[in-house]
Amino acid sequence: MPEFLNVSTTLTLAAIGACTLLLAGDALAFTSGVSRGPQLPPHVSGASSLAGSSLPFASAQEVMGAKGVVCFGMGFGILMALSRGLSQSRVSCKASFEQPGSLVVKEKDTDISKIAYLQDVPRTIIEKDTLEKLLKVTPRDQWEDPPEDTYLYTLKTFAEVYGPGKATKMGWWDYFRLKVDLPDTAELQDEEDALYVSEYYRLMMEGKVPFAVPGPAGYWYTGAIIQWKGKEPFAGDQVQTLLENGRWSKQFLSNLAFYREGLKPWQRGLEIGMAHGYFLIGPFTSLGPLRNTPEAATVGLLCGCAIVGIVSVGGLIFGSTIKPTRFDKPGDKPAAGFIEMINWHAIGGLGGAGFAHALITIFGS
Repeated sequence: MPEFLNVSTTLTLAAIGACTLLLAGDALAFTSGVSRGPQLPPHVSGASSLAGSSLPFASAQEVMGAKGVVCFGMGFGILMALSRGLSQSRVSCKASFEQPGSLVVKEKDTDISKIAYLQDVPRTIIEKDTLEKLLKVTPRDQWEDPPEDTYLYTLKTFAEVYGPGKATKMGWWDYFRLKVDLPDTAELQDEEDALYVSEYYRLMMEGKVPFAVPGPAGYWYTGAIIQWKGKEPFAGDQVQTLLENGRWSKQFLSNLAFYREGLKPWQRGLEIGMAHGYFLIGPFTSLGPLRNTPEAATVGLLCGCAIVGIVSVGGLIFGSTIKPTRFDKPGDKPAAGFIEMINWHAIGGLGGAGFAHALITIFGS
């Protein structure tokens, strides 16, 4: 399919370029379509004024006529059919060269009759053509006892439960999983493609994904592998991305006052409070209902101090109930360090808001 899209795109661009060259009458293809325009006879009035001017070139129907437009469309369709036919003929030639493989198919049909779970598999579970492709890319020694990470194992579990003389009603979830796990028949061309697909799913189960860049008619794989999960595939908190697991992100987070090593609880609270109090009064001063009054900075200061107070009270409640021990020293009461940090957060917040208010009052317009 990507080859067909690429060929059709190339032919379309070539046809448009050829049409532009023929209709425009100059060498400027894929432009705005300005040509020399229609030539007027000398005896017609205004011919001299129009001789040096340019008119937009006529439409395709005006230049070629209705028959010409139809012929152009038919020619383009013939080119598309030829390109498609060549690709199909190449596949048929490949199949003709592989004619001895029909004996292998017959041998496989004989081998299928010896495997119990492959007898009378309902079409609702798997089509015959899909089953043949699946067996073609699967080693013969894995047919009877397929590995658990293959679709043939899934097929075996369903075929042993559902079918003639077995269960005839399938739950919607079983049917959904059966069809979702069904491999794409286009990916089962040969054993090499099957190995590629199985390797891809194995990487996905290990929390790895091939790094691909989107491009025309598909994706371009760069060959890089990204580890986006931890060792446990079902632990959602182990999802790793470049943003949260990159070296720059880790250094940035480790330098924040809450995580930085070597600081005392009051130093952490003071730094965090000053940073929050400094920028809190800005939105109330610039966007509040009194932004165009002389009291805008004062109102912003009061609002910022109120928010700092609310956050500090919430932090004290959290420390007295949850009792986090992250900043506690040996021998301290539970949450003593956290509560100390919250108290200094309130002082730093009021100080940062006051400093920002002073700057707005002195340097503001």
